[in-house]
Amino acid sequence: MIMKKIAGLIFITLLFGLGYLYWLNDQLWRKIIPIELVLGSTEYSNSDQQGLTESCGVHVFELKQITINKINNEGLSFLNTAKQARGYEDYYNSYGEWFKTPRKDWKRPENWSSELMCSRLSTELQEILIKSGQGEGSFYSHGQEKTLMVIPKYKLIVLTHNG
Repeated sequence: MIMKKIAGLIFITLLFGLGYLYWLNDQLWRKIIPIELVLGSTEYSNSDQQGLTESCGVHVFELKQITINKINNEGLSFLNTAKQARGYEDYYNSYGEWFKTPRKDWKRPENWSSELMCSRLSTELQEILIKSGQGEGSFYSHGQEKTLMVIPKYKLIVLTHNG
């Protein structure tokens, strides 16, 4: 009987531990997005090393309506205030000027495929990202080893990184 209780306690501890590690990983990637961009739920998150070392990853978050309204009303002038990661003050975690799509760096399939290569995105979400990057109506900015793309139509922000 005692062995069953110990096994149950170990199992519960492991579950809480895994949940905590998942939460920590999510917080790590959220901190890389500027605070001006108010985030909702995590729609997709994948890194080949889950934040433990340099890695390749794609993270998709919902954007809250307040952010969508500011983007719709102010466009690039609002987005160009969002250049520093919310959790860091260094240059490495900053972003450059924001641009309207279509993305000039996604003219050829190998350009966008390399950015999304380490993800296991659903076909539907991958299609949204690619079409949003190649068409008009979205915005993007590059940082050191990372890119942000805001897709107002779908209320999404996408962080891709490689390094």
